[in-house]
Amino acid sequence: MQQNIMGRIFLLYLLALISSWPGSCADWLQFRNPVIFRASASSSQNQGDINEKAELVLLNARVITVDQKFTIASAVAIKDGRFAAVGSDREVRSWIGQQTRVIDCRGKTVIPGLIDSHVHATGVANNESSQQPYVELNSISAIQDWIRKAARTVPEGQWIIVPRSYPTRLKERRFPTRAELDQASDRHPILFDAAYCQVLNSLGLRRANIDRNSPPLKVGEIVRDEKGEPTGLLRNARGYLARFLPGAESSREARLANLEKVHSRYHSVGITSVIERGASLDDYRLYEELYRQGRLRTRTRVTIRLAGTSAEEAEKFLEELPLRPGQGDDWLAVGPLKITVDGGILIGTAYMREPYGATAVSLFNLSDPQYRGSLSLSLEGITDLLRAGHRAGWQMVAHVTGDAGVDLVLKALETIDQELPVKERRFNLLHAYFPNQSAIEKARQLGVCLDTQPAWFYKDADALWPALGPQRMQNFIGVADYQRGGVVVAANTDHMLGTDPNGALNPFNPFLTMYVLVTRKTESGRILGEKQRVSRQDALRMMTINAAYLSFDEKKKGSIEAGKLADLAILSDDYLSCPAERIKDIKVITTMAGGKVIFDRK
Repeated sequence: MQQNIMGRIFLLYLLALISSWPGSCADWLQFRNPVIFRASASSSQNQGDINEKAELVLLNARVITVDQKFTIASAVAIKDGRFAAVGSDREVRSWIGQQTRVIDCRGKTVIPGLIDSHVHATGVANNESSQQPYVELNSISAIQDWIRKAARTVPEGQWIIVPRSYPTRLKERRFPTRAELDQASDRHPILFDAAYCQVLNSLGLRRANIDRNSPPLKVGEIVRDEKGEPTGLLRNARGYLARFLPGAESSREARLANLEKVHSRYHSVGITSVIERGASLDDYRLYEELYRQGRLRTRTRVTIRLAGTSAEEAEKFLEELPLRPGQGDDWLAVGPLKITVDGGILIGTAYMREPYGATAVSLFNLSDPQYRGSLSLSLEGITDLLRAGHRAGWQMVAHVTGDAGVDLVLKALETIDQELPVKERRFNLLHAYFPNQSAIEKARQLGVCLDTQPAWFYKDADALWPALGPQRMQNFIGVADYQRGGVVVAANTDHMLGTDPNGALNPFNPFLTMYVLVTRKTESGRILGEKQRVSRQDALRMMTINAAYLSFDEKKKGSIEAGKLADLAILSDDYLSCPAERIKDIKVITTMAGGKVIFDRK
């Protein structure tokens, strides 16, 4: 009897000892996943007032807190959806009660829930609901094959919309031509979608009422050959084309289901919060419905597109908008208003200080090497729209990719700042790919933040380097310059099409984003612009606490600290010490939001 009792005591002692060992024991025991158990009701140290105990405790972890000192802890306690305590196993054990759920993390790394500060999840949901799922087309011949296949089922005379791609992603490193689209089908109007550029076939041009006699567009450009004939390429003309294209046909429930699906994919890579960048009022209502039904499990801030090009149009839009700045809660809230200033660098419409040059002619189908890009708004229009939103109490963000476009936005803000200070509003530059010291200093003085997409460097720098030249490309998406200049930088994915984290048009794997920030490697493995590298710590900050700062949420989330929302991810590898090449391949084991599991890798 005495031997039996002593044996039990020894076993309990051994179990307690193992649970307190550091993560190295996990390798020895070959544990792959955290072990979940409940505290024993017979353990006297776990008794006490249940209201003073945690609902969940994580022990034996490597907790990267991302607090101000970048503290590494080993345990956290969670209560009422927030972190109640963060510290050592010994410190946090006092939060364990008889109802506490305890997870032994076996030395795994825990990070704050990741924040993707620029997604288009409603666009993904709409596309998945109304069209064929996104497919990657990486050559003009692949585009033609896709059109021919679609032409077998789409009735003659109806539009065929080719899945989005960019000339930088095509093997030929150029746009498809009008003639090449005609070769695939001349019995259907066809649109090749490249976001801020489109290519139409001959029937598509006729449907859009475009010929050699067409007047210039108010917004956008019809590209013509030397004889004045439209080539089929249009720049920044989506607004004009919209009236001729078929509307999306999908049920409300299909859109809700696909939005929920997109968010579940975010959870699988550790994303617990997003900023939807560029929604309509209907898109916001879709989020509201998902929230009311209890199906929204990703914290979402919704950016609304500000319609109009003049002060009068902007003011009318604001008067009629049934939303107010910041309304909502920790799960769903109205975010800023967005304006669009120029196009995109991947299709040659970013508004640049210097001409694109002869080396960019082929990639972007340019007729004039002195071309500098295009604007959607004049300086007056930029100023009018930003002023209208600012006066009405809104945070404002501007889509602007080229350095000359950034100059215009900052000039507009300097004017507005003289009338009504802007610094406390934390206005955002979305993209701003080509940093320069004068712009960085102005942004810092005005309290302007940067929200940009490092994975585009990974996907597109190989094609852009020979077109734009090393002088510009050394600093392409140069976040280190902004950071050194005192500008708050958030990194995001700009996810817009596809539901595979690595196979989407813009990959939304945040570990790929952080890998690019740390290594400055392209998809081909080239290292370009090494001086723009940042540390692993800063890369993680850009997808956590800095991203929270953009939406005034840095006191609520973005780090693992007592009192903050209990959003976290448990990782397969140690982000801080694994080989740099493995960062992009890190897997998420478990994702939690508000202390509740929203993803668990089985």
